[in-house]
Amino acid sequence: MHTMQKNAHSGSVNMLTKHLYWLLIPTVLIVLCDEWLKRIGLTRLPQEGSLIHPGIVDFAIHKNFGIAFDIPFKLGWVILISIGIGLGLVKVAYKHWSDRPGITFATLMIMTGALGNLYDRVTYGFTVDYIILFGRSAINLSDAIIVLGVFLLLVTSQRKKLTENHR
Repeated sequence: MHTMQKNAHSGSVNMLTKHLYWLLIPTVLIVLCDEWLKRIGLTRLPQEGSLIHPGIVDFAIHKNFGIAFDIPFKLGWVILISIGIGLGLVKVAYKHWSDRPGITFATLMIMTGALGNLYDRVTYGFTVDYIILFGRSAINLSDAIIVLGVFLLLVTSQRKKLTENHR
């Protein structure tokens, strides 16, 4: 006969879940702000190639027609790959909705940022990057949300493994 251990902290898990999902609101607002900045940038910022003496941080338009790090791919494939990864992330978020809210939150952050970049690809045919770092790397706020989400996903995934190893 199996007995189930009661979770002594079930209330704190529910409270944590509520607070984490409230944090999605600023995430969505940042991505919406990113879209607004991209639209303005396309009309007002110079093209990246016109920067004569790039500094540590510059603001110029870089059109990324490929996937991450400008790896060239046809637009149709990029959209298909994005949708496939998105569906995988939905599955992960759904799987951990109640038992691992940190993983779900991080996954939703990644999806939110990715949707911002996917919107660009569908609307413009490329991802709009407008922050040029060290004259070489081009990013936008959606990219930053994706990277932060990946970092949080790694941290929250490791946290569970560490606690399991100490038992």
